[in-house]
Amino acid sequence: MKPPVSREKIYSVVFDYTGIRIPEVARLAELNYIYTYQTIRALKREGYLTTASDGRIIILDRKGLIFKWARDKEVILNSLSPITIKLVPDYDMRNLVLFSGNSALWLLGKIISPAGGILYASEKTFKDLMKFKDPEGYPFKVYIYDEFYFKIRKELNGYYIPSWGMILADMLVQGMYTRLFDDVFETVVSIIEGEKNEKA
Repeated sequence: MKPPVSREKIYSVVFDYTGIRIPEVARLAELNYIYTYQTIRALKREGYLTTASDGRIIILDRKGLIFKWARDKEVILNSLSPITIKLVPDYDMRNLVLFSGNSALWLLGKIISPAGGILYASEKTFKDLMKFKDPEGYPFKVYIYDEFYFKIRKELNGYYIPSWGMILADMLVQGMYTRLFDDVFETVVSIIEGEKNEKA
């Protein structure tokens, strides 16, 4: 089974950009229109999304969409070979990686240690990241990931995350479905709504 990496790009754009239309999703996700349309149609059929009369995409079930994404994400991550590296988070490495899963929880102030969290590096940034290895640091799972996520990244407390939705999907893949997940989910949704209101 081919890892659903293209579908994940659509999840990222749809979840983070409220009220976007299908042509904009295709453009931002760097995918062809037909594939994007078919994927959105399938998500509508499954009850996660609908579209308004003007073509804007409306998410009906945000949490359900994250759970679907997490199932796909598990397939994607299992197809990759992460490297565990000990690092001390440093502002000098902020442009080299994207924090996700438990490491993003640390940035949100929800846990006291980023140990065991996910870091995404690109093929371009991975070599430079190795210069920050520190035997006294926290262990991170480092995945080499699509450069696309560095283009749509979001800033969070001085560092970067790949997308709001992805940190939630990665939390689930890392086995965290508790009241903490619900708390972070509500925090993320309120941040997205705040970004939407700022643009309005």
